[in-house]
Amino acid sequence: MKTFFLITHIAFGFLALGVGIVPMLSKKGNRLHNQTGLAYYWSMMIVAFSSIGLVLTSQFNDGRLFLTGIAVFSFYLCFTGKRALQQRGNEPVRWYDWAVSSAMGFASLMMMAYGLYYVQRSMVAGQVYSMSILFLAFGLFSGTNALYDFRKYLSPEKAKYGSKEWFFIHIERMGGSYIATFTAFALVNIRYIFPEAPTAVVVGTWIMPGIVGGFFIGRAVRKYAAKFHLTVQ
Repeated sequence: MKTFFLITHIAFGFLALGVGIVPMLSKKGNRLHNQTGLAYYWSMMIVAFSSIGLVLTSQFNDGRLFLTGIAVFSFYLCFTGKRALQQRGNEPVRWYDWAVSSAMGFASLMMMAYGLYYVQRSMVAGQVYSMSILFLAFGLFSGTNALYDFRKYLSPEKAKYGSKEWFFIHIERMGGSYIATFTAFALVNIRYIFPEAPTAVVVGTWIMPGIVGGFFIGRAVRKYAAKFHLTVQ
């Protein structure tokens, strides 16, 4: 069973990485964008659930737990990014919107708690554990996204992008899910490239995709905000 989950996870992970770049580069709303975006979405759904299967059938370790957290975060970003398109009309907030955001919020609290546990271990041992940084940073970032969802669900009029909320959230969340997927890919393979990589390399591998990807997402948001003559709230 573990082999099945592993092969499925790797195969659809590569598919997601390959096909996911197409909708980001193609014209928004055209057939190529929609079809490749849908292929990426379902690939990520399979990646997320196969990662859970891997955890349940593998020996527990911190690395596996962290990569599972990234997979769950990717699922959350993909789900809310696709839901944003459905909410461009009068689509109300459904129970499963609350459920997914709540699950992400809970997972982020668990990640931060685990990070604090590593901080405590670092203080006792007198050395820095890279896992403390990774769990805390990841937990904080994912938690802020879930918190934004809660605020938007309760007060839709306070949405950051106003009437174009669906458009920008779609860009941010789908782009963010790709960054998370690439980050997981890099973290898994860095140990093969640098078997004895120091803490700085591991942390850099986690941070750099977010910095570079975040730059391009921010650039796209500014571009379309100017196009729509939008003042971000």
